Amino acid sequence: MKNIIIYLGLVVTIVALYGFAYTLGNKPDVDGKKIFLDNKCNMCHTIQSAGIESKKSDATDLSNVGKDRTEEFLMKFLKKETKINDKDHKFTFKGNDEELKVLVDWLLTLKTDK
Repeated sequence: MKNIIIYLGLVVTIVALYGFAYTLGNKPDVDGKKIFLDNKCNMCHTIQSAGIESKKSDATDLSNVGKDRTEEFLMKFLKKETKINDKDHKFTFKGNDEELKVLVDWLLTLKTDK
């Protein structure tokens, strides 16, 4: 009886560890450009260096935003916690904090010459 309980305990432990490893291994790779497009940021912003064009003629080009801004600033600005020229960002970022971090990290890679 004792051997059966130990055996079942080992089987449950192995199954649990396999399930845990499977969930970690199948975590989808989140891409900042995809988050940018999924949140329709391209409605108001263009990123010519990434091949993203807005339909607005006066769209702000973010091709160099990584050179001009910091991670902390972008995170706060997209959450409407800080301003640029006394203006809030038009929309509050709708995704979760993890998506915001991935988006901001991607934006910080955008450093083209003006």
